[in-house]
Amino acid sequence: MKSTRRSLLTLAIAGVAAAAVVTGGTPGTAGPAPEVAAVQAGPTYVYKVHAPLGAAAQNLLGRGFDVLEDRDGDYLFVLGDKDTGQGLKQSGFTAVIDEVLPAPEWQPPAKKSQSPTFDAADINETYYGGYRTINAHWSHLDLVGQQHPGLTTLVDYGDSWRKTQGAGGYDLRAICITKKNAGDCALNTSAPKPRFFVMGQLHARELSTGDIAWRWIDHLTTGYGVDAEVTALLDTTEVWVVPIANPDGVNIVQQGGNSPRYQRKNANTTNGSSCSGTSSSQIGIDLNRNTDSHWGGAGTSSDPCAQTYKGPSANSEVETRALQGLWRNLYRDRRGTAVTDAAPADTTGVVISMHSYSNLVLFPWGWTTSYKTGNDAALRGMARDMATLAGGWQYGQPGEVLYNAAGATDDWVYDDLGVASFVWEVGPSSGTCSGFFPTYSCQASTFWPKVKPMLMYAAKKATSPYGGGTPPPGCAKATNDADVAIPDNGAAVTSTITIAGCEGNASATSQVEVHIVHTYRGDLVIDLVAPDGSAYRLKASNNDSGDNIDTTYTANVSSEARNGAWKLRVQDVYSADTGHINSWSLTL
Repeated sequence: MKSTRRSLLTLAIAGVAAAAVVTGGTPGTAGPAPEVAAVQAGPTYVYKVHAPLGAAAQNLLGRGFDVLEDRDGDYLFVLGDKDTGQGLKQSGFTAVIDEVLPAPEWQPPAKKSQSPTFDAADINETYYGGYRTINAHWSHLDLVGQQHPGLTTLVDYGDSWRKTQGAGGYDLRAICITKKNAGDCALNTSAPKPRFFVMGQLHARELSTGDIAWRWIDHLTTGYGVDAEVTALLDTTEVWVVPIANPDGVNIVQQGGNSPRYQRKNANTTNGSSCSGTSSSQIGIDLNRNTDSHWGGAGTSSDPCAQTYKGPSANSEVETRALQGLWRNLYRDRRGTAVTDAAPADTTGVVISMHSYSNLVLFPWGWTTSYKTGNDAALRGMARDMATLAGGWQYGQPGEVLYNAAGATDDWVYDDLGVASFVWEVGPSSGTCSGFFPTYSCQASTFWPKVKPMLMYAAKKATSPYGGGTPPPGCAKATNDADVAIPDNGAAVTSTITIAGCEGNASATSQVEVHIVHTYRGDLVIDLVAPDGSAYRLKASNNDSGDNIDTTYTANVSSEARNGAWKLRVQDVYSADTGHINSWSLTL
């Protein structure tokens, strides 16, 4: 069969395909930490496995296979080598080889571990075509802090596992970005502003997420005072960024140079130190299965070499505990302990964990689909909005669109604190920009243009994610109910609503409620015209012969300042029908 997900030839596991799998060997395709002896790994394959939502999917995850965060109908995808294929067959799964990953080129980065200090050259250290090393990321934080002292605060929130062992390793670092006033960016829950938190590379091999975090930091710090939307955001909100949440793991990845290693987990060798170092058997603990939010449940493994190894106990990892400590210093606990308890409507804050890939927006609960959170409607609505901004991603609880997974950080944030939390799986399932290691040019051409409006939307929602906050003054629904005649097959007419005293930019989901009396509504073309003259098409002409329009349109006008004269522009583009604008309303 040929996969709809990839264009490469699909081969059966048995017979000639199995022979093809074991042919040849390319060192450096995947590897363990430098402290662990390297292996001569064979080719790496992606297997397409029949595993429908529900029991079959959870069975596959429970057996410790490296199940990718990607689904194609009733099929999941597993990363592995020739032994993985045989293991799938022996476990009773129907699987085919969907992709043979290309032979690597070996070119390690100039430096391999954290320097005692950073210099200007570190910021230019890259691998795999442009992705920044950890040295570069940490140097970038230092430079941004030096250049924008009125906007930024650098925070060391802990140490990686290797650093705690005196074996190299890294500081765990965050940056707080806001127009700093008294009390801002303090590590306490009494902050005067709501907080938006985003992190990348909790799973080390998911390269896109660290690069997006870098671009997000630059977008905010260079945009303040220049970009009205950024300025309004930083005047009213604290934005926290952890660009790399698993630096030890990323250090293993970057050792591959132009052939990044497939390390997903952290570098803890206390359990599973004899793991082979292939993509299907590696050291470490999965930091997105390690929290005490239903730890050890669905989608986790007890095999120390498995990619979803949950760890020896809940919250066992220093990286896990450090993140939890940071979140508890930033957000008050607003939720009860029952599964369906809701956080109060006036809860503030949003937390985003960026992963790759599959073009998904996920929200709690991830450990089960048998329950919904007490704030499901609001979380689901935000997820829908973000998925729409991205151009039509899927959204839902993990078990609704992918598979259940317990012990994840997004579940923990909501479970422990009641804060709105999401996972974004960034990147398509096919093409040049798919996979864990997309071509670096995809960051500027594809991912950043999609994710930037999602980040701005989510950051603005930190004020009131559950809808219980007080809107800025003057931002309530405004209406113009004066009749305006629409000439038959004539010039466009407008009706104006002037917004004043409303801070910041409009929403990505602004509402335009339109009531038009007309004898053939298909003749009508309707636009929303912003104060700067930009037009947003609400309705095109068509063959709809019905009478009247009584509809609410959603418009993404997040690049527009709220204040000013907004116009509803209507034109009748065909003859023989009459009508008028009865009223319209605008909620920005």
